[in-house]
Amino acid sequence: MTCNIFYTSKKHKNYAEEIAKKLGSRTFSMIVDNEKPYLEVNDLGLSFFHPKARAKKKFIIDFNSRSMSWRLKRADHEKLIKKALGKSEQPQKILDCTAGLLQDSLLFLSLGHEVTAVEQSNILFNLLEDGIKRSKKNEIFSRLTLVNANACSFVREAKEFDVIYFDPMFPPSKKTALRSAQIEYLAKILEHESIKNNPKEEFQLLQSMSVNKLIVKRPINASPFGEGINYQVKGKTIRFDIYI
Repeated sequence: MTCNIFYTSKKHKNYAEEIAKKLGSRTFSMIVDNEKPYLEVNDLGLSFFHPKARAKKKFIIDFNSRSMSWRLKRADHEKLIKKALGKSEQPQKILDCTAGLLQDSLLFLSLGHEVTAVEQSNILFNLLEDGIKRSKKNEIFSRLTLVNANACSFVREAKEFDVIYFDPMFPPSKKTALRSAQIEYLAKILEHESIKNNPKEEFQLLQSMSVNKLIVKRPINASPFGEGINYQVKGKTIRFDIYI
């Protein structure tokens, strides 16, 4: 399911129509129905609104935010994900099958690797493209290829990757009932587009691919998707299952 796109001034009309063409949506110069999800183009960029989200602010991806900049500066201190990747003399070609907000992809990029990130959601893909367009981190994003596709469909044709990274959305738990606004909006976008995946089936396909390493991110106490784990890297709340 798609959604209407509103633009706040005439200077944003062409951009709104460009996105609408890709999504099969309609554009309006004013909000005609705020009881349904919609996209908005304004001076800040492209944002998404869902009437049932707890967050009052619209969802926008900002790679220039302080929190993102802080995390990137600390990339060398992200010991878990670095240990999961392992040491390599040359930059690795990494396929991130679950782009999401690109948080882990950005860490890979900041460590000097090349990343292809796959995002199935059409809405999220356009939000990501808009965020990248506004980003001041051009050097990092020069090593990123962003793909709008179903990961399983894409990976069947994928070749020459050293690492496949798989981070399916964690199921909600009692401890994480009050999830962050970003995670809630991600769930709302997938719900609006009727995207329902089966992580275990996706894992089985990924495990059959010929790559040096498959890294699967899981909640610390969750059951593995399959047998044959070569080693694990554990933190306090998450772990990485590594298949070689």
